[in-house]
Amino acid sequence: ILLLFSAAARLASGTSCVDTCADPTYCLPITKPLPERETLLFTTLTSGDSWKEYDYSKVTTLAIFGSKDDETVADLVCFAHAKNVRVVKGAEFPMDSINDDDAMAAFISSKVDEAKRLGLDGVNFDNEGLTGTADILARRVKETRAAFEAEFDAPQISFDLSIFPKGNQGDGYDYKAMNEDLSFQLPMGYDMCWNAGVATGNSPLESDKAGLQQYIDLGVPAKNVVLGLPWYGWAYKCIDNTNATLPCTVQDFEDEWYGEVAWQWSNDQITEKWNVYNQPKVTLDEATQTKFFTYKDTDSGDIMQIWYDDEETLTEKYKAVEDEGFRGIAIWTVDMIGSSSANYDAMWDALPTRQ
Repeated sequence: ILLLFSAAARLASGTSCVDTCADPTYCLPITKPLPERETLLFTTLTSGDSWKEYDYSKVTTLAIFGSKDDETVADLVCFAHAKNVRVVKGAEFPMDSINDDDAMAAFISSKVDEAKRLGLDGVNFDNEGLTGTADILARRVKETRAAFEAEFDAPQISFDLSIFPKGNQGDGYDYKAMNEDLSFQLPMGYDMCWNAGVATGNSPLESDKAGLQQYIDLGVPAKNVVLGLPWYGWAYKCIDNTNATLPCTVQDFEDEWYGEVAWQWSNDQITEKWNVYNQPKVTLDEATQTKFFTYKDTDSGDIMQIWYDDEETLTEKYKAVEDEGFRGIAIWTVDMIGSSSANYDAMWDALPTRQ
């Protein structure tokens, strides 16, 4: 694959991609236009160098979250660029200084400098639950776009946002205004089960569709929307008289719903429990396009119900995105399934081919 890189985006001094990459041309940002169809994979780089095993024909962007050493990031950038895949890092605008022009100029400059040093292709913002910040946030996004475009030929600037934007339009966020300067907006179509009294899906299909429609209603074109979907599920503690093939009523809690009666589990954790408890019957919840199974925990005595997406349920959600003309999908996170898992290949095969 022929890659074209920008000479304008040369690396700054300090630890950089060129220190570890055998071919320094792969340490420069990709300059060809952003793809019309996107598959962004979030990674926390918690599984060693498992990123070398990814099927890069399925990927357009890797987004790194969490604090990682520069050498690891540089190694990934070098490897991904050789596969024609962009790499960005997650970031948050420092909200305590969002109104301070000097502080924000320094912050944005630091993101540009980091990208140049490590060979990154842009930045992915994740500021959640904001209120009263719509105008200033849109302004800071515009300034970020301008700063990156001064140094990069084709920077990717994206923002992770609520699956249901209408309640925040004009308050915490101005989605239509940000659309002018973002490469795409990324509604997070997961954790919609939060505080549920009855076990349910992490990412119900009809809720995903309803959230995407809200972006269209607010004036954000479908081509600028990438739906975030989960490679993890939820475990619920259920009341004792649970019917194993029906959604269970979640137990009462004393202080916090999350951590007491419900919590997130990776694909690998779910597969392990299913095998430990003799592969209990799996039920497809048609309403949410989510699967679940039920078992009694031998240690606590609790009835547990595990809800999750797999290659079959996710295929339906991928298809809905593609059929309605949205830009693509994102996965939180690709680290949630290991290469030794029984359905590792199936999960990757279900992703749309991008290159």
